[in-house]
Amino acid sequence: MQPLPPNAPARIGDYTLLAALGRGAMGSVYLARSPGGRPVAVKVARAELADNPQFRERFRREVEMARSVGGFWTATVVGADPDAERPWMATEYVVGPTLQQAVHDYGPLPERAVRRLAAGLAEALVAIHGAGLVHRDLKPSNVLLANDGPRVIDFGVARALEHSALTEAGIVFGTPGYLSPEQVVGSAITPQSDVFALGSVLVYAATGAGPFGEGATSALVYRVVHQEPDLSRVPPGLVPLIVPCLVREPAHRPTPARLLELIGPPSHEPSWLPAQVRTLVEQRHTELRELPAKPPTRVLPDKPPTRAEKPPTRVLVEDPPSAPDRVPPKPTRVQAASSQVPPAIKPYTPPARRTGVRYRTSRLVGLAWATAHGAAAVVSGAVANATSGAQTGVRVAAGLAFLLFALLAIRLLAGATRPPLTLDIGPDGMTVSGDGEQRRLPWYAVSRVKVEGSAAHPWVVVRLVSAAQTPKTLGRGSFRNHKGNLRVYPISHERYRKRRERDVAEIRSALAWYAPDAYDAR
Repeated sequence: MQPLPPNAPARIGDYTLLAALGRGAMGSVYLARSPGGRPVAVKVARAELADNPQFRERFRREVEMARSVGGFWTATVVGADPDAERPWMATEYVVGPTLQQAVHDYGPLPERAVRRLAAGLAEALVAIHGAGLVHRDLKPSNVLLANDGPRVIDFGVARALEHSALTEAGIVFGTPGYLSPEQVVGSAITPQSDVFALGSVLVYAATGAGPFGEGATSALVYRVVHQEPDLSRVPPGLVPLIVPCLVREPAHRPTPARLLELIGPPSHEPSWLPAQVRTLVEQRHTELRELPAKPPTRVLPDKPPTRAEKPPTRVLVEDPPSAPDRVPPKPTRVQAASSQVPPAIKPYTPPARRTGVRYRTSRLVGLAWATAHGAAAVVSGAVANATSGAQTGVRVAAGLAFLLFALLAIRLLAGATRPPLTLDIGPDGMTVSGDGEQRRLPWYAVSRVKVEGSAAHPWVVVRLVSAAQTPKTLGRGSFRNHKGNLRVYPISHERYRKRRERDVAEIRSALAWYAPDAYDAR
């Protein structure tokens, strides 16, 4: 745990914040204390996401799903407010590291600990599936190791079984390396998909690596579908437990309840955790007991910082390289004076940042060019008319110009009447939207992405992994095969040259930033 950052609120709901536990793509997690003194973990959404109605609905579903799951081995939800200015959810605080942290810092778990881990995770899946859910993202960072057993957390990508048909074919939620084959290829996802992930997590716990190795996302998902898992370093006593979980055919995998029968009763040893991990948990218990009932009052300076006291520049590393750094402004004299009353102060909050970049084709530009060419055609036609009095050679040239401008105007007008396309490039992949429809390409479904084509007609072009399905076109030539690749998005074909060159440069930069493993700069 870390001290609270300066811009953190003092309270969330009825909970007093004590320390920072972590920060992810969706928001921050804080250690807090309830009015009765109970430690809780409070997950708070990022400010820029809170303005998105779709995110709020997703957050609301996550809260409902987490509340619907009972059982011993999941973190219980004790409070939430999806309608707050920044949505938040509070769960019981589990004193222990993630499985990923424990294995990374201290090495693989011993066989007896892996068996206890398997029993706890299987029982957690019984509760999750009993609530009509599939977790869909069971992985080492979503498993906490407590003294009394593991806890499964984060239902952020879970989906109710009755709504699984709403998932688009070929669109996968989850983490590469722990996905089931059916998740990769876009087939129906069932509780048995979580069993496959459970088998992968146990391999990681026993060996320090997943069953399909490391590397680029495209390579991982390919191995999941086409290669056998690597169990060469798994202790022989665990192989009969893990192998059935990693069978490719979902119907042939055991249910979590059957896994519990295979594992058998737990051992009677005093602690299931290795000594080093147990020591770490005890240290965290000590830190928790020594935390004050409330954090110390944070008072801002009563004068503007001098040049020597000026805080360092904050570099926002999540933005593309071309994005400028944003530095908090110096407090004014009035702001500095107001800082003498701490309860009324709201620390500086950086402006909201969007995640990813967006590009859009334009109807207006196409209509403008069509109008200009139409006007040129009218002028040329007037000169070519026999009544214009122009010389024969001039009239012939004007007639040819009329035909050329008229054809271009018709072509531009036809293009302008088609629905515009929008391209979003972000950390998780690309989304092309048009005429009320969307086509998503997660990065793990893309083996290569580049910009190619002539200077006047550049395209974003991709090559999908072999297991991915080709989306249907949205018009304008999108998602059409071209020399063995797939054209996805026309980059500013209707715009003037300098604007097109600028868009090409920005898109190249975004692809290199968000998809470094798949981007082809050639």
